[in-house]
Amino acid sequence: MVTDRIVDHCLSVDGDRPDLPAHLLDWFAVAIGGRVHADSTPAIIEGVRRIAGPTPDPGADETATLLPSGERLTPADAALANGALAHSLDFDDTHLASSLHPGAPVIAAALAAAEGEAGNGKEMSPERFRAGVAAGYDVACTVGEAVGPDAHYDRGFHVTATCGTFGAAAAAGVVRDLDADGLRNAFGIAGSQAAGSLQFLANGAWNKRLHPGLAARRGIEATALAAAEVVGAAEPLAGNHGFFAGYSDDPDPAVVDRIGERDAVAETGRKPYPCCRYLHAAIDALREIAPAVDPGAVEAVEVAVPSAGVRLTGEPIESKRRPDGFVDCQFSAPFAVALTLTEGTADAEAFLRAAGQLGDPPQWDDPGIRRLMDATTVGTDPAIERRFPEEWGARVTVTAGGETREASASAPLGEPERPMSAAETEGKVAALLAGSGVDADRLATVVESLPERSVSDLVDAATAE
Repeated sequence: MVTDRIVDHCLSVDGDRPDLPAHLLDWFAVAIGGRVHADSTPAIIEGVRRIAGPTPDPGADETATLLPSGERLTPADAALANGALAHSLDFDDTHLASSLHPGAPVIAAALAAAEGEAGNGKEMSPERFRAGVAAGYDVACTVGEAVGPDAHYDRGFHVTATCGTFGAAAAAGVVRDLDADGLRNAFGIAGSQAAGSLQFLANGAWNKRLHPGLAARRGIEATALAAAEVVGAAEPLAGNHGFFAGYSDDPDPAVVDRIGERDAVAETGRKPYPCCRYLHAAIDALREIAPAVDPGAVEAVEVAVPSAGVRLTGEPIESKRRPDGFVDCQFSAPFAVALTLTEGTADAEAFLRAAGQLGDPPQWDDPGIRRLMDATTVGTDPAIERRFPEEWGARVTVTAGGETREASASAPLGEPERPMSAAETEGKVAALLAGSGVDADRLATVVESLPERSVSDLVDAATAE
């Protein structure tokens, strides 16, 4: 049965994944960067504090850390806050086959559970923590593929929120060392918690940023209830009224049979640009063209991406040409085009600065940016559509000074087949940690040497000095 297959995997999962350190460092950077740079952060943190009530006594059992301040919260509240922060810049890692962001909910849940268990007097080995993270990635991505991400989106669900709930439950369950019955009950409870709608697109709402945090919190809650021997629903995924039946018109439960054959961490890409992943291949292609083009001479730009990306970043084109906030910029192909042609890149510093997240005024009203956005059209073509979702490619055509240049990218930078360089990774981490009080070199060193360290060392390195 589907649930038993997932439970068996969680009980035997190996956390020794070669790519795990890079994803841990990426998660800490985007979470801390979200705390420092995202406009939604003050409201989200205040909201979490109101939910949490009085701060737990520093000596209390089962507390976890709010990054990077070091403030102590309950594990569920810390998972909510840190998971939301990790997605607040939409800069967290992305698994293309399932179309979800696994790290934000999974690592938030695993870290909160690890700190909570340590507060209970249980020694938390880095091996157990890493195994929890690996299990969470495998489960979230497997469930995401099995539910059929396109069909899931068509019903209006946000896959990171819904499938991330199962990944968070797996991560927290492994960290808490639940047995088979405990894991079954945790997944059964999580099946009644999986939620998250795409309606945030209507106004760029902060629901999207909350979704991974809410999923992480649900993972903590489901495993806590299961540890208390609360009985969860049987077959929460493949049952007659389970997740697949209720959330998709085209599920493929057979995907779960292959969970033990995959390393979902290695399959997951890391973002070089803080915007919708559908735009990344187009930005890569534009970076090839930009050095040879005078932005002031651009007459037309045509962007071709998968049709799903057109819906998110190119429709309606009139509003996409007039972003009026950070989220609007992240989901605007015209803005990404204008920024890349003007700056030569859309990396962390360039994008965050242009979108008004680094203290400078936003640039979306700049006449030059507006003119480039007005010159941009967004569509798809049969070749790109045919290769999707195996490839998230793009083609761009820029006409400037009467000359037309074209470039394509079959896979975005940061994908396993096109990994970010060490310099690109360092640049991303440095930009995100700027002003946070966290030393980037120290954090990177602790992450790389985690097998010889402790989870407490990891948290200390991610806490502002």
